[in-house]
Amino acid sequence: MSIEENLETCYSQLLGIDSPWMVESIKLNVAYKTVNVEVVYKSDADVYCSVCNEISQKKDHAKKRTWRHLDTMQFGTFIHAQIPRANCDRHGVRNISVPWSEPHSRFTQLFIRFAIDVIKACGNLSDAMSLLRLSWDEVHLIQQKAVERGMRRRKNKHIKYLGIDEKSFRKGRNFVTVLNDLENQKVLDVAQGKSMETADELFQSLSVRTRNSVRAVAADMAVVYTQAIQKNLPEADIVYDKFHLARYLNEAVESVWQSENRDLRRKNNNSISGTKVLWLKNPANHTDNQEERFRNIKLKLYKVGRAWQIKEAFRNFWTYKYKGYAKRFFKRWYFWATHSRLKPIIRAAKALKRHLEYMLTYLEHRITNAGSEGINSRIQGIKARARGFRNFQHYRSSILFHLGNLDLFP
Repeated sequence: MSIEENLETCYSQLLGIDSPWMVESIKLNVAYKTVNVEVVYKSDADVYCSVCNEISQKKDHAKKRTWRHLDTMQFGTFIHAQIPRANCDRHGVRNISVPWSEPHSRFTQLFIRFAIDVIKACGNLSDAMSLLRLSWDEVHLIQQKAVERGMRRRKNKHIKYLGIDEKSFRKGRNFVTVLNDLENQKVLDVAQGKSMETADELFQSLSVRTRNSVRAVAADMAVVYTQAIQKNLPEADIVYDKFHLARYLNEAVESVWQSENRDLRRKNNNSISGTKVLWLKNPANHTDNQEERFRNIKLKLYKVGRAWQIKEAFRNFWTYKYKGYAKRFFKRWYFWATHSRLKPIIRAAKALKRHLEYMLTYLEHRITNAGSEGINSRIQGIKARARGFRNFQHYRSSILFHLGNLDLFP
């Protein structure tokens, strides 16, 4: 067997092809650093339709096409072939499937697998372009097709807990809404905007089986999210995120501090100036200096001290195991807060009472939007590495590619 025949046999094995496909020739172009592999289909027998896989008569061959393959050493490797066309009774004239590539692709399956690994490792398309020696459009197409492939393969699995949250897309009030699987920390889908229709679109993207399996959804207090959950997941509990709820009391304490500090400074009393962070920060996270200063002022008869005590007392609500005990605690706490003569605290207490139904569900499921916030941080990392996105579809593809836990490979 000659060297040429040995080489052709070797490339046939590397490409994973056998009769009636065969490597006809291999041409090396040193100037352009390319290896060109000519593949031919040597058979006049009937062929299989690429749509229904039924035996059909071979009509003719399509024009020669080229596919990018894995490099041979440092040389770019390209496969060239004319694809036979099947004359199917049901689907008409169609190109048959080739063993080295997916339909309509200009890359071999092995190259796509390698490219996906490169994009994942780089974290952005620009660096992947350089390593793969492809254009931005080509790298983006590989990423987009991988996401489409992964979304088609996603099974109708049971999902116990969902999280839904918004994420800024571009400057101004330009948001996307992200739906997450909280237990598995993966993004299920992303939709543009923050509206009832957007949330509906995301929930409807789940199969009926998956929607029926959801026990609870963690969300902020946005009305559009609450209404969308009630409409699309009527059997699931809504759990308002306790960290979002804590903002009501933090903002109330800050308001009391600002008002009291302003009044005291008019009397040349700077005793609580510069202490705002002490009232808002978790005491467990105080530095030694902050702890000493806070200890000296928190028990004095300052209004902000009373507001702080009410805020800190409310932490106990989240520790209860049973809704009945939690309701009794809230009733006592609510009376204290609304009789504190501190208007910001009274407003915050009334706001919490309006949300009590969806606060109590936390005690059963113990979920928060912290998982969604963690995913949002990772999305921000993707956005930073890409130096921003102008196109929403590119943004969505990147999020699902890196955070969707999809089966991306061909």
